[in-house]
Amino acid sequence: MPASASQLDLSDPLAHYREQFYLPGGRIYFDGNSLGLLCRAAERAVLETLQQWKELAIEGWTAAEPDWFHLTEQLAAQLCRIVCAPDHSITLTGSTTLHLQQVLATLYCRDDPRCSILIDSTAFPTDRYAVAGFLRSQGLDPSVHLLEVPVDAAGLLQEDAIAAALTQGVQMAVLPSVVFTTGQLLDLQAITSVAAGHDVRICWDCSHSVGVVPLNLSELQPDAAIWCTYKYLNGGPGSVAAMYLHPRWHDLPPGLAGWFGADKSRQFRMEHELVPAVGAGRLQLGTPHVLSLAALRGSLQLIEAAGVERMRQKSLQLTARLRQLLHEHLPDAGFVCATPEADHRRGGHLAIRHPLARQLSLMLRSRGFVPDFREPDLLRIAPSPLYSRFSDCDDLVVEIGRILAAGFEAVDLAQSLVT
Repeated sequence: MPASASQLDLSDPLAHYREQFYLPGGRIYFDGNSLGLLCRAAERAVLETLQQWKELAIEGWTAAEPDWFHLTEQLAAQLCRIVCAPDHSITLTGSTTLHLQQVLATLYCRDDPRCSILIDSTAFPTDRYAVAGFLRSQGLDPSVHLLEVPVDAAGLLQEDAIAAALTQGVQMAVLPSVVFTTGQLLDLQAITSVAAGHDVRICWDCSHSVGVVPLNLSELQPDAAIWCTYKYLNGGPGSVAAMYLHPRWHDLPPGLAGWFGADKSRQFRMEHELVPAVGAGRLQLGTPHVLSLAALRGSLQLIEAAGVERMRQKSLQLTARLRQLLHEHLPDAGFVCATPEADHRRGGHLAIRHPLARQLSLMLRSRGFVPDFREPDLLRIAPSPLYSRFSDCDDLVVEIGRILAAGFEAVDLAQSLVT
């Protein structure tokens, strides 16, 4: 007989991390793939930094512990450990969109006769906008040189279709490690290897994988990777994003240059010519966002302590349970699971299609459950391995059943949904 939710919760080795988070009162949270919750370690780190600012003022750049001047490098080292990346191959500065612009500006070669950049047809809008804008800046027409890999009849990307597209005059590819809509996890190693074989420079958008899917960038060896830190890393709304650059490109000048990308030992010489920092640090731009970095510093402590491998194991168990419960208890409710079933093919959230998904999302929120809705018919459910319980999954499916059995009450369909 399968274990009950209460048995699974009692035996959960990560259960004690739940008390480290501020859980929304009266609600069960399933939207950590959009914004992770605040943890106490992040709160402490921000309060400590505010106190440093209060007491040290400008001296905080050198006298704070840790000092603000090297804070980016400290967090980059933490992230290198979390994603198994070589030393000095990660930096943090600004947003994911800015990082993608930096990767394109740094790695795109104007002298290459292959002008096109490949994305997937379901790419997150910011990736599409950034790539299209970059192509225009190069005097190229996105309608010609922005290529898309289509999804199959099930709405999924197929690696063989991506591999075929990489041969069609493509110089660079920007692809998701986990598709933000369906939660599909791609075969990163296979695609990266094919790209390398065709001398196509590949950048993975890992926003929906870092912190919930183990990555080993030292083995994977993409040319670049970018990700936000406010989802599974719980760094806070708009927290500073991260960027990985393969060591093979560490001698390239940054496509976008800023003074915090300078060699730290000579940054305050205010030289007219940039002397770049070692490794990916040269891709930094302006002054670090110290308060945002402080929150991330605290949250990364929990991530490292919990271990992404253990988090992945629980995440898979949670999403598998959700799928099983929906299948067993609501087989005729009209749900179609958009997320692949196999463990090696899904990320950290479960996506289900339903013609009334928007109304269902609103009804669930009004009853104390917080999922996520995406147009036109997708309900995304993201249990966090650090603060979600197996019983939360059971309670969610029971509530969905109640809503469907009672029929949808009048809801304000114009109500804004947090994305």
